[in-house]
Amino acid sequence: MKPLSLIVSVGTLIALAGCGLVAKSQSIEHPSQGVYQIEALAAQNFMQQASELDREMLAYCQVNNINKVQTQWHKTMSAWMALQGQERGPEKALEKAWSIQFWPDKKNTTGRKMTEILAADEYWTQEAISQQSVTVQGLGSMEWLLYDENSSISTSPSSCATATVIARNLASNAEVIAAAWGENPWLELDEKAWTAEYISLLSNQLEYSMKKMSRPLANYGKPRPYFAESWRSGTSMKNLKENIAAMRALYLSKGDGLDLILRRNGHNQLADSIDRQFSTALETWPVDKSLFDLLQSKEGYRVAYAQYNKLEQLKYLIHEEVAIKLGVVIGFNATDGD
Repeated sequence: MKPLSLIVSVGTLIALAGCGLVAKSQSIEHPSQGVYQIEALAAQNFMQQASELDREMLAYCQVNNINKVQTQWHKTMSAWMALQGQERGPEKALEKAWSIQFWPDKKNTTGRKMTEILAADEYWTQEAISQQSVTVQGLGSMEWLLYDENSSISTSPSSCATATVIARNLASNAEVIAAAWGENPWLELDEKAWTAEYISLLSNQLEYSMKKMSRPLANYGKPRPYFAESWRSGTSMKNLKENIAAMRALYLSKGDGLDLILRRNGHNQLADSIDRQFSTALETWPVDKSLFDLLQSKEGYRVAYAQYNKLEQLKYLIHEEVAIKLGVVIGFNATDGD
């Protein structure tokens, strides 16, 4: 079953696979090639969206149309969801990923740091911003500038100038990540090693997405809404839907995708279960309220927890069932034991 909403924003990436964006990789025959193309295209898309955010931020400071730059910020954040939480891939891309997003911002660290740099009697350059904490150089700082009531971006020319520098730095880092994905990092792996790496890639991203829910959900009756991602813009649930769509794209990768690997090894029922779970999660995922808003009531908490259970089921199927059926060992990621 391959229903309509295969991907949310990531769908365009697969469609672009034949457009030459990663042309030099298309002639290489390796089991990882389909997954690599999706990842490389996701990195290209993120770079393009970050570059557009850079342009929109500069335009905002000239004409003050905040709706356009907010829309582009969300497009950039959505593009990042395809790469978020990865522990596998090119070393340079993984090294640069830390600078893209600070989360969770449970103690308003971003707000405090942004207030400090905006109050400083200093003309900020891209180089200077790149030496600062991730709290002031990533997507979270842009969100604070665009959505937080304490932001002075609409009234202070110096704040707007600093915002353009932050946007330029973000775009520059996105360029590094896209360049790092210019070559397939998995070509030296044999088929068994690649299969383990592939499942670990999916598992790592899934576990990161689960953390984005489990931390705010915390203990029943004592949620921690400020642990939610993008709580200022109210887009946390939309982000998570993008995460799920991106993972499903990887699972159904053309060529030697995990869905085909399972079916080729006689595990059609398991493949159907995973595909169905992805489809159900995407089709029923609520995006009309943010996770922050849901956690303000008992009913909202139950709705959020029901979504978390969908991810739990995916984790069981991929991390446990697939690993057992294919006889591979799943690597641990940075969130384990957290």
